Amino acid sequence: MRLKKKEKIILALGAFGALALVGGAGFGAYQKLKPDVVVLPNITDEYREELEAELASVRQKSLENSQDVDARISMGILEQKLGRLSAAERAFKSALKINSRDYIVYMHLGILYGDMERFEDANSALRAATQLEPRDPKPFQALITLYKRHFPGRSDELENIFRAASDYTASPEIWAEYAQFLEDRGDIRQAWVYWSEVSVAEPDNKDAAAHVERLGRALGVGE
Repeated sequence: MRLKKKEKIILALGAFGALALVGGAGFGAYQKLKPDVVVLPNITDEYREELEAELASVRQKSLENSQDVDARISMGILEQKLGRLSAAERAFKSALKINSRDYIVYMHLGILYGDMERFEDANSALRAATQLEPRDPKPFQALITLYKRHFPGRSDELENIFRAASDYTASPEIWAEYAQFLEDRGDIRQAWVYWSEVSVAEPDNKDAAAHVERLGRALGVGE
């Protein structure tokens, strides 16, 4: 019996779906078989013991309350400090299963991926954190640091991140970084504007005041 064209397409899609399922299962099994990523942290034996004791306490809290997101976050942070990076990733991901919109978890996951040299994953996680809570400067700061260290060729995108961070967080620290970035690019007027913002927000910031004065002279401001 000859198959009609539509039936052939359905069979082909079914076969492709089956192959995809087999491939997905194989990839999942591969992920499980992969050895954990572990690094040797530069910490003393005494500090390691303190971290292990704290981790045991937090694990107990997590067992007592399986919906305690903060306990899972703490577990991830402690595992990361102990150099057990894959274990930290599992802890953070388990926190996301409880609350998939917790921006703090995404921020820590992004920082962890940076340590694991999974820079694109770090970028995605940190961007999710900034989108979920754009008013907190910490995720933006982590994203800016990631781009400075690992994406030096993406200066235009870094400027977009700086702009968003400057608009949403009202953070003098980020304004100062953005001002220096603009100054390094030769955009003196905009750098002066942002250094001035820092100086107004932090009147005792001598470094910002010096930048304002020097750039102001270069621009002829106030003459």
